[in-house]
Amino acid sequence: MNTIAILLLLLTVTLSMGGGLYEILVIYPNWKHNVHPRTLRDKLESSGQLNAAKRFWPLVSPAQVLLAMINIALACWYHGRGQSYWLAAAITVFVSRIITFSYFIPVMVRKIMQPEKFGVHELQAIVKQWTDLSPLRLLPEFAAWCLLVAALMKI
Repeated sequence: MNTIAILLLLLTVTLSMGGGLYEILVIYPNWKHNVHPRTLRDKLESSGQLNAAKRFWPLVSPAQVLLAMINIALACWYHGRGQSYWLAAAITVFVSRIITFSYFIPVMVRKIMQPEKFGVHELQAIVKQWTDLSPLRLLPEFAAWCLLVAALMKI
Protein backbone atom coordinates (compact mmCIF):
# COMPACT_ATOMS: atom_id res chain seq x y z
CA MET A 1 0.00 0.00 0.00
CA ASN A 2 2.79 2.44 0.96
CA THR A 3 4.76 1.73 -2.20
CA ILE A 4 1.67 2.25 -4.37
CA ALA A 5 0.92 5.58 -2.65
CA ILE A 6 4.51 6.78 -3.17
CA LEU A 7 4.52 5.63 -6.79
CA LEU A 8 1.25 7.41 -7.55
CA LEU A 9 2.53 10.63 -6.00
CA LEU A 10 5.79 10.22 -7.91
CA LEU A 11 3.79 9.79 -11.12
CA THR A 12 1.84 13.02 -10.57
CA VAL A 13 5.01 14.92 -9.65
CA THR A 14 6.69 13.61 -12.81
CA LEU A 15 3.71 14.66 -14.93
CA SER A 16 3.64 18.06 -13.27
CA MET A 17 7.36 18.63 -13.77
CA GLY A 18 7.11 17.56 -17.41
CA GLY A 19 4.08 19.76 -18.03
CA GLY A 20 5.71 22.69 -16.27
CA LEU A 21 8.95 22.29 -18.21
CA TYR A 22 7.04 22.06 -21.48
CA GLU A 23 5.11 25.23 -20.67
CA ILE A 24 8.25 27.14 -19.71
CA LEU A 25 10.23 26.08 -22.77
CA VAL A 26 7.54 25.87 -25.45
CA ILE A 27 4.31 27.60 -24.46
CA TYR A 28 5.30 30.70 -22.44
CA PRO A 29 7.61 32.11 -25.15
CA ASN A 30 4.63 32.21 -27.51
CA TRP A 31 2.54 34.54 -25.35
CA LYS A 32 4.60 36.26 -22.66
CA HIS A 33 6.27 38.79 -24.97
CA ASN A 34 4.61 41.88 -26.48
CA VAL A 35 1.66 41.56 -24.11
CA HIS A 36 -1.36 43.63 -25.10
CA PRO A 37 -4.97 43.32 -23.89
CA ARG A 38 -6.27 43.01 -27.48
CA THR A 39 -3.94 40.18 -28.52
CA LEU A 40 -3.14 38.22 -25.35
CA ARG A 41 -6.24 36.00 -25.46
CA ASP A 42 -5.45 34.98 -29.05
CA LYS A 43 -1.83 34.29 -28.09
CA LEU A 44 -2.94 32.15 -25.14
CA GLU A 45 -5.21 30.17 -27.45
CA SER A 46 -2.68 29.70 -30.26
CA SER A 47 0.15 28.79 -27.87
CA GLY A 48 -1.84 26.01 -26.22
CA GLN A 49 -1.90 27.69 -22.79
CA LEU A 50 -5.70 27.76 -22.65
CA ASN A 51 -5.96 24.07 -23.53
CA ALA A 52 -3.43 23.15 -20.86
CA ALA A 53 -5.34 25.24 -18.33
CA LYS A 54 -8.58 23.44 -19.21
CA ARG A 55 -7.47 19.89 -19.99
CA PHE A 56 -4.17 19.00 -18.32
CA TRP A 57 -3.80 20.94 -15.08
CA PRO A 58 -7.37 20.41 -13.78
CA LEU A 59 -6.62 16.68 -13.77
CA VAL A 60 -3.04 16.66 -12.52
CA SER A 61 -3.17 19.32 -9.79
CA PRO A 62 -6.16 18.06 -7.77
CA ALA A 63 -4.89 14.48 -8.04
CA GLN A 64 -1.54 15.65 -6.75
CA VAL A 65 -3.10 17.45 -3.77
CA LEU A 66 -5.17 14.42 -2.86
CA LEU A 67 -2.21 12.06 -3.20
CA ALA A 68 0.01 14.41 -1.20
CA MET A 69 -2.51 14.41 1.67
CA ILE A 70 -2.79 10.62 1.55
CA ASN A 71 0.99 10.30 1.50
CA ILE A 72 1.38 12.71 4.43
CA ALA A 73 -0.99 10.58 6.50
CA LEU A 74 0.63 7.31 5.47
CA ALA A 75 4.13 8.67 6.06
CA CYS A 76 3.14 9.85 9.55
CA TRP A 77 1.93 6.35 10.43
CA TYR A 78 4.96 4.67 8.90
CA HIS A 79 7.95 4.23 11.22
CA GLY A 80 10.50 2.53 9.02
CA ARG A 81 13.46 3.61 6.97
CA GLY A 82 12.68 6.33 4.49
CA GLN A 83 9.91 7.92 6.55
CA SER A 84 11.60 11.32 6.72
CA TYR A 85 12.19 11.37 2.94
CA TRP A 86 8.62 10.32 2.27
CA LEU A 87 7.08 12.83 4.67
CA ALA A 88 9.30 15.68 3.44
CA ALA A 89 8.38 14.91 -0.18
CA ALA A 90 4.64 14.75 0.51
CA ILE A 91 4.70 18.00 2.50
CA THR A 92 6.75 19.70 -0.23
CA VAL A 93 4.23 18.65 -2.88
CA PHE A 94 1.32 19.77 -0.72
CA VAL A 95 2.84 23.21 -0.01
CA SER A 96 3.71 23.63 -3.69
CA ARG A 97 0.10 22.92 -4.67
CA ILE A 98 -1.20 25.34 -2.01
CA ILE A 99 0.99 28.07 -3.53
CA THR A 100 -0.26 27.14 -7.00
CA PHE A 101 -3.92 27.21 -5.91
CA SER A 102 -3.53 30.45 -3.95
CA TYR A 103 -1.53 32.52 -6.46
CA PHE A 104 -0.88 31.00 -9.87
CA ILE A 105 -4.34 29.68 -10.71
CA PRO A 106 -6.26 32.77 -9.51
CA VAL A 107 -3.94 35.15 -11.36
CA MET A 108 -4.18 33.10 -14.55
CA VAL A 109 -7.97 32.81 -14.38
CA ARG A 110 -8.86 36.28 -13.09
CA LYS A 111 -6.22 38.38 -14.79
CA ILE A 112 -4.23 36.77 -17.59
CA MET A 113 -7.22 35.00 -19.16
CA GLN A 114 -9.24 38.21 -18.95
CA PRO A 115 -6.75 40.70 -20.40
CA GLU A 116 -9.39 43.19 -21.53
CA LYS A 117 -9.91 44.21 -17.89
CA PHE A 118 -6.42 45.73 -17.64
CA GLY A 119 -4.36 48.44 -19.22
CA VAL A 120 -1.30 47.57 -21.28
CA HIS A 121 1.31 48.36 -18.62
CA GLU A 122 -0.61 46.72 -15.79
CA LEU A 123 -1.16 43.57 -17.86
CA GLN A 124 2.50 43.47 -18.88
CA ALA A 125 3.52 43.66 -15.20
CA ILE A 126 1.08 40.88 -14.26
CA VAL A 127 2.30 38.58 -17.04
CA LYS A 128 5.96 39.32 -16.33
CA GLN A 129 5.60 38.53 -12.63
CA TRP A 130 3.58 35.39 -13.29
CA THR A 131 5.95 34.02 -15.95
CA ASP A 132 9.02 34.94 -13.86
CA LEU A 133 7.70 33.16 -10.77
CA SER A 134 6.13 30.16 -12.47
CA PRO A 135 9.40 28.35 -13.33
CA LEU A 136 10.41 28.51 -9.67
CA ARG A 137 7.67 25.96 -8.94
CA LEU A 138 9.83 23.32 -10.60
CA LEU A 139 12.44 23.58 -7.84
CA PRO A 140 10.32 22.15 -5.01
CA GLU A 141 8.80 19.63 -7.41
CA PHE A 142 12.26 18.39 -8.39
CA ALA A 143 13.24 18.23 -4.70
CA ALA A 144 10.07 16.27 -3.94
CA TRP A 145 10.75 13.95 -6.88
CA CYS A 146 14.25 13.22 -5.55
CA LEU A 147 12.92 12.68 -2.02
CA LEU A 148 10.25 10.28 -3.31
CA VAL A 149 12.85 8.26 -5.21
CA ALA A 150 15.01 8.15 -2.06
CA ALA A 151 12.00 7.06 0.01
CA LEU A 152 11.21 4.27 -2.47
CA MET A 153 14.79 3.04 -2.26
CA LYS A 154 14.65 2.87 1.54
CA ILE A 155 11.17 1.40 2.01
